[in-house]
Amino acid sequence: MKCQKVIEDTWKILKLLGVDERRLRLKWISSAEGSIFAEEVRSFTQLLKELGRNPLAETNTGPESESLKATA
Repeated sequence: MKCQKVIEDTWKILKLLGVDERRLRLKWISSAEGSIFAEEVRSFTQLLKELGRNPLAETNTGPESESLKATA
């Protein structure tokens, strides 16, 4: 499936960037499986909390943040 290939390629890119590949998950869940979907969201949210802050998240140390501070 094309979707699976895109996910696998994205995992490779994440690994190159030093981001834990577990931050991206693909699951096929039927619309009739609401409780399974809810549990998947809960478990993924818990995993993300355990992994902590995204290592690529913007910090307030770049030149852009300085210009934003000046206009505030």
